[in-house]
Amino acid sequence: MKGDLRSMHARALQAIQDDSPLASLRRASLNAASYKFSELSPAGVEVQPVVSIYLADENAPGHAVSANDASDYLKRVQRAVARLAKARRGRLADVARLLPDDFALARLNVAAATLGSLNIRLTPERPEAEDDQLPLAGPSWAEVGVGELIHALPDPQEGDESIDSLIGASPVVKRAVSDLVDGLGGTNITLGIALHRGGEVAASSRITSAQAREIKRRLDQAREERYVVHIQGRLDGLRTRRQLFYFETRAGVEIHGFVEESLIDAVKLNIDKMVEVTVEVTVQLAQSGKAGQRHYRLVAIGGVESEIPGLGDA
Repeated sequence: MKGDLRSMHARALQAIQDDSPLASLRRASLNAASYKFSELSPAGVEVQPVVSIYLADENAPGHAVSANDASDYLKRVQRAVARLAKARRGRLADVARLLPDDFALARLNVAAATLGSLNIRLTPERPEAEDDQLPLAGPSWAEVGVGELIHALPDPQEGDESIDSLIGASPVVKRAVSDLVDGLGGTNITLGIALHRGGEVAASSRITSAQAREIKRRLDQAREERYVVHIQGRLDGLRTRRQLFYFETRAGVEIHGFVEESLIDAVKLNIDKMVEVTVEVTVQLAQSGKAGQRHYRLVAIGGVESEIPGLGDA
């Protein structure tokens, strides 16, 4: 039965020959069915992940979003994804400049959209590329960038603590998030991003305009110092919904901070264990030069290093 359904689904897709609006709608509907029902996916073929972008103007009738705002924030999302994918691909602490190839390797394609409060489905493209330009295993660079972006965005349920940990993130993560929320705080728009795998939500985030203003304010602090330290102690916990790790040093001091998606699996393996970690410490400086609170980012744990390196010197 599954084979018959799969064959019928494949033939229906093959029968769509043109790129007319109706044909695109039929193709999107058939693809959506394959995401939801594993029986329709060819045996041994990974189901294509889907990225959904939600935009809603809370003050507009029906929460409708203007075409200008929709275009602007889709561009911002694509730029942030390309920036983070390039950082992971090249193991770079920061990425100031993006080239056409960076966008091509992390391209998101529009699959479907609904009107009013805008909900757009995107598919990460797997471009033709040399072996050294592709992830070692698993998702495309577009999916890598989307996952890193969602992971970096603060969780509304975790409030100020989640935003606070973002201050200790790597420069490229802070740059990507800052670019994304810039301008959002001056509107009444809520922005949501979700990554779906196999019909299930793998990761998601939603930012209100008020949260965007607070994030932008915190990221616009004037100066900072960064340095790297090695610490032994017990890994106390991890908030898997977001970017927070908790660590107790041998001296009994508890610290917490930012951890990138590339280290999540290594962190999970070391929960409640004595382990050596490498953390990058960020100290924000006031205009007077007075040092503020320390913020921490996990750079390595148990010999596994983050794919986004630190800037500080050990």
